[in-house]
Amino acid sequence: FVLVLGESLLGPVTVNLANIPHILLGGSTGSGKSVLLKLLLMQALHKGAEVYIADFKGGVDFPKVWHKKCHICIREDTLLYVLNQLAAVLEYRKGLLAETGCKDLDAYNEATGEGLPRLVFACDEVAEMLDRTGRSKEDKELLAQIENRLATLARLGRAFGIHLILATQRPDANILPGQIKNNLDFRVCGRADDILSGIILGNNSADDQIPKDARGRFITGDGTVFQAYLFDEGRL
Repeated sequence: FVLVLGESLLGPVTVNLANIPHILLGGSTGSGKSVLLKLLLMQALHKGAEVYIADFKGGVDFPKVWHKKCHICIREDTLLYVLNQLAAVLEYRKGLLAETGCKDLDAYNEATGEGLPRLVFACDEVAEMLDRTGRSKEDKELLAQIENRLATLARLGRAFGIHLILATQRPDANILPGQIKNNLDFRVCGRADDILSGIILGNNSADDQIPKDARGRFITGDGTVFQAYLFDEGRL
C-alpha cells in the first residue's frame, strides 16, 4: 500500500503503509501541509481504502467532493462514534486473523480471497481535535475518550489495516500525547520554526533546510528533502 509524496534529488519519496502504518505531518501556515495530506488521502481512496476525516475548521479545506468520497466528522460526538467503530473493526479483524493464523490484513485477504479494505483516519489540525484549553469538564471527558481511541488505533492498527495520518501546525507539546505520537513512525515536516520542527522530527532540520518562502517543500525524519507533487482536486 505505497503512497507517493513527491520528488527528492534521488527520486520519488514514498511510504508503504503496510510497513509504516501511521504518518505525522507538520508545517506552518502556507507550507503546503494540507495539500500534501489531500494528496495522500486521494491516493488511499484510489487504492480502495475507506477514508475518515476529522474536520473542525468549518469545512473550508474539504469541499463537497470529499464528502461524497469520505466519511467526514465535524462534531466531537460524531468523531467519538467513528473512532469507536474503527476500534470495533480492529477487534473484529483481530479475531479473523487469530482464526486463520494470518499475520496481517494482506495475508488474510490473500488466504481467504476476501478484500477487506484498509481504513485511514486523518485530521488536518490535531489541535482543533484535542486541545482542552478552556473546555468544560464534560468536553474534557469526551476529548479524553477520543484520545484513548486514537492511542489504541495508533498502537494496534498496523496488522489490521487501520492507519492514522495526523497533521499539525501548533507547536504545543500538550496537543499530541506521547502515547499517540510515539506510534506515528513516518514523520514529515514542511516550513517550520525550530520548535515545531523539534516536535515533529525531534531535531531542527526543517527550520535549517526548508527555505522560509518554500511551499510544498518537506523533509522526512531520515533527512530526505523533497518537493511534494501538486494535488489536483479535480482528480478525485
